[in-house]
Amino acid sequence: MLSYLAAALPPSVSPQARLLALQCALRADRYGRVRMPTGFLRGMHLARPDSGAWQELEQRLWLRHTPVPSGGHQAQLLDATVLTQAPGRVLRGQAADLALRAAHSPVTRAQPVVVRLTAVALIAHLPSSGTCGSADLAGFARLCALSEDGLRETVKGLSSTGALPGWSLHFSAGDLHWRPAAADAPRRNL
Repeated sequence: MLSYLAAALPPSVSPQARLLALQCALRADRYGRVRMPTGFLRGMHLARPDSGAWQELEQRLWLRHTPVPSGGHQAQLLDATVLTQAPGRVLRGQAADLALRAAHSPVTRAQPVVVRLTAVALIAHLPSSGTCGSADLAGFARLCALSEDGLRETVKGLSSTGALPGWSLHFSAGDLHWRPAAADAPRRNL
């Protein structure tokens, strides 16, 4: 879904709007309707009226937003392609929960939105099996609404906070690489 959003939304869309779009896309029903209570958005640090995330997505004609009188928000996704980008509703719900936990873990909760979005993208790409991997730096930076240099700085900051325990991340010419941190530990001769 992050790859889809990177392609569907222009690079100028803010990290805050991208994080909101991700939750909307993952929580939408089969007709593209989504409801979000104010408390949920407040927990994501997206409930401030001055954030402009809803308006930004509306201006890009990605959704139509309507505040609910009882509190909360509802939206109609205008991009029909979004619903074909992920498995069924149950798996999308699990992905939405994973994204929420990654963006609002105790380590990332107080970080700026761009750092939280980068944490979500990294956790979505890191394999659970402990295998090594890599991603194109420019493409990954676009997922996070960052420049390549901005991504380098953000990843270094995330690594230093302990937000990615068990992983070692490094950069080469045009790629971001990851491997289990245990692979970096010095070996002992027994």
